[in-house]
Amino acid sequence: MNDDDLWLDAALDDELDAAASLALQRRLDADPALRARWQARCALRDALRAHAGRHAAPAGLRERVADALGLADDVAVARRPARAARPWGYAVGGAVAAALATWLVLDLRDALKAGGPVVAGGQGATGGADAAGATGAGAAEAAEAVSAHTRALLVDHPIEVASADQHTVRPWLSARLNFVPPVADYAPQGYALLGARRDVLAGETAAALVYRHGAHVISVFVRPAPASQPPVDGAPLVVRGFNVLRRTHAGMAFCLVSDLNPRELAALADLLVAPGAPPAAP
Repeated sequence: MNDDDLWLDAALDDELDAAASLALQRRLDADPALRARWQARCALRDALRAHAGRHAAPAGLRERVADALGLADDVAVARRPARAARPWGYAVGGAVAAALATWLVLDLRDALKAGGPVVAGGQGATGGADAAGATGAGAAEAAEAVSAHTRALLVDHPIEVASADQHTVRPWLSARLNFVPPVADYAPQGYALLGARRDVLAGETAAALVYRHGAHVISVFVRPAPASQPPVDGAPLVVRGFNVLRRTHAGMAFCLVSDLNPRELAALADLLVAPGAPPAAP
C-alpha cells in the first residue's frame, strides 16, 4: 500500500482535517487514475454497507450508557445482569476502547435527549431505525452529509454562489450539474437562502443549498432520487451532535443538516416538499 492509498483510506474513514481534505480533493480533480481508485473504494464501501450483515449491540449497552449519563429515568430499558468485561490483550487496546466509548457516548447522549435514532462516529452505525428504515444506505448518507456540512463550515466556504435570488442560484447550479435542482428563498418563513455550492453525497454530485435560520446555518443537499428508492419521510437522525433529516419529493432527494433543533429543521423540510414548492426542471 502506497501513500496515496493511505490518504484515500483516511478520507474514506473521514479522518482528514479540512486542509488535508481540500488538498486531496484538488489531487482527485487533477488525477483521473487517482479519482478512479477513490471511486472504486467508495463503491466497495457502499456495497458493504448495503449488503453486509449487521449485528445488534448487547441489550444492556443502552442501559449502561444511560446510567453513565444520568438519563436512566428517561430511557425505558430491560435490565439484565452485567457480564464481566473481557480484558484487552494489549495496553493500546484500552486506549482505543476508551476513545471509541467516548465517541459513542457523545452521539448516544445527543440521540437519547432528542428521542431519535443514533448514527455513531460518522460511519453509519445505527442504534435503531426510524419509520423510514434509516439503516444502511440512509445512515451512511446522513454521516456523509454531516461531514460535507462541517467541512464547508471549517474552511469558511459554505457558498460558491452567494444570492437569495433563485433566478441567480438555479442557473448557476444547472450550468455545473447534470440536473436542475429546485431552489427557493423562504425568508418570510424565517429561512433565508444565502446561496449554494456543489458537493458530493453518496458518491454523486449534489447541489448544496445554504439557508440561515437565526444563528444557524443549514445545508440542504439535493440530488435526483434513485429510481429504486422508496419515498423518505422519517424522523431526524443525530450525527456527531448535528440533526439530519431526509425527504423525497418530485423525483428529488433532500438531506438537511444543521445544529438547528429537529422541530425547526423539519419546518424547513416541510417547506421544501410542500405541494407549492418549486419543482425540479425535467
